[in-house]
Amino acid sequence: MLDHLALTPSQRTQLQWILLRILDDPRVTSDVAEHVSRSFATELETRSARPFTLVYTGWRGATRRRVHHDLNATLARAGGRLHVIVGYNPDTNDPPGGDRWTYEWAMNTPGVTVETHPAPWHVPALSRAAGPYRNGFMLGLAVGRGGPFEVLAHLHPKSRGAAGTAAYAKHMRLPIREEPAT
Repeated sequence: MLDHLALTPSQRTQLQWILLRILDDPRVTSDVAEHVSRSFATELETRSARPFTLVYTGWRGATRRRVHHDLNATLARAGGRLHVIVGYNPDTNDPPGGDRWTYEWAMNTPGVTVETHPAPWHVPALSRAAGPYRNGFMLGLAVGRGGPFEVLAHLHPKSRGAAGTAAYAKHMRLPIREEPAT
């Protein structure tokens, strides 16, 4: 699950207030209060910072080795903490290729959390555009949440969906890294 619980500003203020009330107890010595305050400040800062977010898009024929290599490089640049947004459906194990390898890697890599957003093919009005709709939605999530992020696109001349997502990200002037899928 989540390695670090992110706190809202309101939650942070509430925790600070609770701590001050506890440390104001006459039974708490000044040495203990100072130690707890210092440790709490460090922990609070860690939990308040958003992890680096990666929106992934890739060709269905992308190789596992290439995808894992680029994800490991992203994790290292992110300081060992990464949140991945990917258009994969773990219930149906679809789509294959880059999305599947990204999900697999994220589920098995310490310091990484993952959220999946399968294309809503079941929505009749989106029957022809469910994939592009989902891809735009994932980009919007990353932008709307704030914090540091980038888009990683594993491309191939046959990768229409990933190429479309990459083109849209460029159009929006989002940080994007394009890599070959194989």
